[in-house]
Amino acid sequence: MRRALSLTAVLALAGASGGVAALDPDKSFHHYVRNSWSIEEGLPQISGLAITQDRQGYVWVGTQAGLARFDGIRFTAYNPETTPGLRGIWIHDLHVDDRNRLWIATYRGISVYQDGAFRPLPLATGDPMRSIDTNDLEALPSGELMVAAPDGIYRANEDSLELVHPLPRPATALLARGDSLWVGSRGRVFRIADGSTELLPLPEGDDDTVVTQLLDSQGRLWAGTSAGLFFRQGDQWQRYEGGEPLASSPIESLFEDSDGNLWVGMVEDLARLRAGRLVELVKDDRAGSAVRSAFEDREGNLWFGSQWEGVTRLWNGWTRRYSRFEGLEDPVLWSVARGPAGRLYAGTNDGLAVMRDGRFETVVKGSDLPHPNAYTLLPEDDTVWIGTRRGVAVLRGDRLETPPELAPLRSAQVNGIVRDRRGALWFATNQGLHRLTRDGLKSYGPVQGLRDPRTRLLYETRDGRLLLGTQSGLHEVIGDRIEPVGLDAGLRTDLDVTAVHELPDGKLVIGALSEEVFLFDGKRWQAFSDAQGMPVNSPFFITHDAHGYLWVAGIRGVHRVLLSDMLEVAAGKRERVRGEMLLNERGDRRGGQKGYCCNGAGNAKGFFEAGELWLPTRDGVVALSTDGIVKNDKAPRTLIERVRVGEQWRAADPSADWKLPPASRDLSFDFTVLSFQDPKSVELRYRLVGYDADWRTLEDPTRRSVNYTNLPPGAYVFEALGSNNADTWSQAPAQLGFRIQPWFHETPLFYWLLAALLASVLYAGFRRQQGAHRRQREALEQLVRQRTEALEVANLRLEEASQTDPLTGLRNRRYLANQIPADIAYYDRETVRRGSLDEVMVFALIDIDHFKQVNDSHGHHAGDRVLQQVAQVLGQMVRTGDYIARWGGEEFLVVFRPMPNRHLPMLGERICQAVSTHRFDVGSDEPLKLTCSVGFIECPLFRDARGGLGWEQMIELADRALYFVKTHGRNGWAAYRARGDTDLGGLQAALAGDPERLVERLDLVGSAHLHPPGGSPAP
Repeated sequence: MRRALSLTAVLALAGASGGVAALDPDKSFHHYVRNSWSIEEGLPQISGLAITQDRQGYVWVGTQAGLARFDGIRFTAYNPETTPGLRGIWIHDLHVDDRNRLWIATYRGISVYQDGAFRPLPLATGDPMRSIDTNDLEALPSGELMVAAPDGIYRANEDSLELVHPLPRPATALLARGDSLWVGSRGRVFRIADGSTELLPLPEGDDDTVVTQLLDSQGRLWAGTSAGLFFRQGDQWQRYEGGEPLASSPIESLFEDSDGNLWVGMVEDLARLRAGRLVELVKDDRAGSAVRSAFEDREGNLWFGSQWEGVTRLWNGWTRRYSRFEGLEDPVLWSVARGPAGRLYAGTNDGLAVMRDGRFETVVKGSDLPHPNAYTLLPEDDTVWIGTRRGVAVLRGDRLETPPELAPLRSAQVNGIVRDRRGALWFATNQGLHRLTRDGLKSYGPVQGLRDPRTRLLYETRDGRLLLGTQSGLHEVIGDRIEPVGLDAGLRTDLDVTAVHELPDGKLVIGALSEEVFLFDGKRWQAFSDAQGMPVNSPFFITHDAHGYLWVAGIRGVHRVLLSDMLEVAAGKRERVRGEMLLNERGDRRGGQKGYCCNGAGNAKGFFEAGELWLPTRDGVVALSTDGIVKNDKAPRTLIERVRVGEQWRAADPSADWKLPPASRDLSFDFTVLSFQDPKSVELRYRLVGYDADWRTLEDPTRRSVNYTNLPPGAYVFEALGSNNADTWSQAPAQLGFRIQPWFHETPLFYWLLAALLASVLYAGFRRQQGAHRRQREALEQLVRQRTEALEVANLRLEEASQTDPLTGLRNRRYLANQIPADIAYYDRETVRRGSLDEVMVFALIDIDHFKQVNDSHGHHAGDRVLQQVAQVLGQMVRTGDYIARWGGEEFLVVFRPMPNRHLPMLGERICQAVSTHRFDVGSDEPLKLTCSVGFIECPLFRDARGGLGWEQMIELADRALYFVKTHGRNGWAAYRARGDTDLGGLQAALAGDPERLVERLDLVGSAHLHPPGGSPAP
């Protein structure tokens, strides 16, 4: 019989997992969470003829094109070409024994997989390698493994296959029942016990009917045949009394799960029986089509192998979805509401539907509504108010009306309808808020305080406050006014409020389209987003349960968070909440179930009833059981599968020799965690003890491989640890120890020898050094003396170079800073000594006019040549004791030793004439003619006891005089001179201010064509 595990293995797995339950029998088949795998995901072929799970936790699938081992993410395929020990490509049945050996029944014989290797099981007599079609495997209570074959029953011994019960017809199914072995065949069943064989024929007319399955379930002995389902009644086989299709359709598989469901796979359909009665017939569902094998794993997942749809894994989850299977014509829903009589109303993309006796019925077609989308609903006694994207309709009994008093709403999208405790109807629309009473329709807009007319929803609190969620924040209707709420307590005006909920203690919670939730703790509104641990979601419906959870349903799915966490964050006692996604659109990791959720913002976007959330989605109504969140508490097994050493992969056998050669420094490890409920949400950690300081987390759990390169020699242990989708971790890490041998130059002996050699060399060198030490010391002392002298010369040259401009060969500012103070002090003493009070030092600051044009027209090289030639011109004008310095850019400073101050005009004219008459050769066809501007200052500035200026200030006065020439025609000179009323303090203040204000403190003399303001041309 094609069952995944023997009774012994099933009990072993059940005991290891704590007795897991299978699928909730009260759920319809299509409500289960499912995943399917086929050739696109690596299954060798589209069929799943046999499924089992070994004691490590791998799921094995036999197909028509070989065998596959599955860890939840990747298939490892085996066939006779790649694995010679596998007898045949067509796998009929699989069995795992208590020694974790996998027995494989193929159309060419039996193979055994043990310790990572396959081996064929030869026949005990005749040609050992003769092909034999083995159909079914069954373990007896004694542990003997029996094999069904065309010529009878074989026993699979340790090393051979022995025929123990020859039969006149092929054995097609096996069942161990007590001390007897039941064997299905063509037209009959054989019962073998106590050395005798009893013939149990099928009813008359079924002599050619083949028994394909045998199962003891629900108090009956069942036989699945090529002509329908039979059961044993007394001493007779009876055809199943439930009629079509079970009574006559070919039966492909029988399986009883741990919750007592009997699953019957047929050529097209799948049936579920309880207490022998048909409770569900699965039709037109790919997961239940042509089921050839079934199996329940240790986590309670149910696996189905199909003839042409690969393998499908199902688990309970915590949702039920009512959609096309329940007759919903358009699965896209915008609203859902429970009526007073308990009816479920669903506003669809194309009308209004109501659920009766588990089936949807369209009661209003979309074409009969103002707009096909029934966007919001308000069911009342015998009346349903329907808000659409173009106004409101009312279903009264079976009659649909469009009330004339609501005509102003015909162009508005109606987002919410609420009847307050006074009996007034309120309509939240994209064109404002409206109230309908006996007095008629009243509209609320900007005049009444509504800043943005786009309103999302209405919510009446228990104390009668009417709150309004809008696209410009939260508001409250107070009389005929609408007032904003919470702007002084943490809410923003830009919030698009999409959900409002009141907690039992009166605290308010709102949701916003910005993927935020806000909690009012009585003083302030606390925001919660992903930064505070809240799952990313735009809330459309918010509620709470009796267990202290806040539930939020929105565009990304459904999540929950402990209200106590939120209050502690608001109080500053914790930083993050423990938000948990339980249903998500995108199939995110750790996102719970994958499935469509929720549509639209406004009223009637969900309700909470008897522990279940009912929500409108893009695929019907989803009902989520808040009390049915059962997490996967089965600790998975983590395994290291193989290791790549160099270019060769090796099985990760801990008993093998893992002393690696010195060249094996680059290693790769393939490892896995065996959990199948949501394999993409597992977590894997790893570390290389002896190399890694701590555990590392595998970022992508679907890439279960890591690499290490250039490892040093030494002893290591690679460890891997995994968790399932509910953070239940493996009880112990998988481990593999190995040692990388060192090269000789990495061994302690090498270092000892190297140290000894080094010590010998050092000692010999020491002795030799002692002999030459005196000679070296004398030579060194001589060298030091030579180097000291050379260093002094170099320092002098360096000092000279540091005070010389490299382009013109003139002195630079650094030289002036050292020289001018000494010269001023010297000339001051000489003036006093000689009594020549009419003599002054002269500072001349010279700037080449329009020098930038030379660079722009002839290039910087030409500008450098001009500067060099100006330096030559000025050098021809100075006396011994005068010196010239390049002040910067195109400016030169000439310091003249003391001269009578009456010579200043003549000096200015000589400098200007010398430059203007010089023909500057810049390499062009014609030499250039240039002019210059000169600013003078005489030192000392005062000839009495009024004090003096520093030399930097003196040059600044020369610069101010130069500036005057530049701004009054150029090609001239100017100088500032003290007046009788000039005081030092006022002059220093003027020097720090506007250059034009200096003439208020000093006389300005200069070239005749300059006409100095407040001064006069030079005499």
